[in-house]
Amino acid sequence: MGTFIYKDLLVFWRDRKEILLALLLPILIIVVLNFAFSGLFNEDEEAVHIEIAVVQEDDVDKGKEQFENAVEKKALSSEEKNTVLAEAAKLDPVRLVADFLNSPDMQDWVTVKDLSEQEAEEQVKNGQLDAVVKIPEGFTNNVLSSVLLGEPSQGFVSILAAKQSTEVSTLQEIVHNYLNTLNMHFALGRKAMLASAEPVLPQGGKEVVEGDNGVDTYTMSQYFTIAIGTLFALFMSQTVALKTSTEKREQVFNRILLTNRHPLVFLLGKTVSAFILACMQFAITLTVVQLLLNVFPDKSFTFWAGLGAVLIAFALTVGGLSALFTAITLHLSDSNAASGISTLIIMGFGVLGGSFFPLEGLPEPIQKIGEWTPNGLTQIALIEWVQYSHFNDLLFPILFLMGVCIICFAISVSIFPKRGRS
Repeated sequence: MGTFIYKDLLVFWRDRKEILLALLLPILIIVVLNFAFSGLFNEDEEAVHIEIAVVQEDDVDKGKEQFENAVEKKALSSEEKNTVLAEAAKLDPVRLVADFLNSPDMQDWVTVKDLSEQEAEEQVKNGQLDAVVKIPEGFTNNVLSSVLLGEPSQGFVSILAAKQSTEVSTLQEIVHNYLNTLNMHFALGRKAMLASAEPVLPQGGKEVVEGDNGVDTYTMSQYFTIAIGTLFALFMSQTVALKTSTEKREQVFNRILLTNRHPLVFLLGKTVSAFILACMQFAITLTVVQLLLNVFPDKSFTFWAGLGAVLIAFALTVGGLSALFTAITLHLSDSNAASGISTLIIMGFGVLGGSFFPLEGLPEPIQKIGEWTPNGLTQIALIEWVQYSHFNDLLFPILFLMGVCIICFAISVSIFPKRGRS
């Protein structure tokens, strides 16, 4: 079989145009796509920062006095009134909002200034501020009445801006969610108020998935590298298989039969040759792209070992497809028909498997189908590998890809032309 492998590799090497297309074109496309989308998916750009002013129109002392008067008018026992007033004395809603906006987690992207309403409006118009957080009059009384007496809330903090933006919308959502969470916590503990201590306020912060290294982001650069690399590896199976048309025309296959060599050795040679060429293509593409773009920064040897294992399993699938395409080519007298069938299969894998655009852009039923294509499963496996780096996540994809290789080879053997039928 070594002779046949050497033959196929030598035939491929002599076709300089094919070498350039197979080995250099995927690198060129990956680099161009990364530069083309760098403005939309720039991972190194500065973090978003927003400057706001807090305008306080509420009088806290007056608000608490109004709340005390409202409590006295309620049909509550003296003990209940004393408990409610004691809890109200511990709470300062205005201070809670201020502490939240000045918390360490918020300071990473929000700068807070305390200004009068007129100064804040002028700075917003001049572009010095992005938004104004306005604490309205009666805020203290409304919040205390809501959380301690269960009355409907009549006012919330408002956020005003000269123009709407993603940052302003995010700030509005965060502040309003914080106030809603605050109300919910107090409402849940209101019935047990007699036995409660100082209320436990909701804490902000970042949620981190537990793991050895946390969760890394799967970037667009990494997507382009894997998607284009796997697509061109699939075309490598077609390239090797279609060389059979020339061998048929030059009577090479018939001469092999006359030497009394088993025909399946010819098929195995095509399979192994496609596997070797696919591995070479992955190695060259990843090495050059990594040196040029650093798409997988600061990765350990373990990461590269897992990545290599998946791509080697995918290369086995490429070898199996090459065997299948070779058998089809030997069956068909028209080389264009064989090329059309193999191209249709590869393009179908490319579309369904997310090699042209991410699977998330497809309808859900098609996504489910695409996840079982060789390139789609490889993409999903490497997404999880980049994010979590758990070897267990790679076992099924690797076994599945090896299974696809075996199935394709078995089909090619079953349809392989018998003696006298080539």
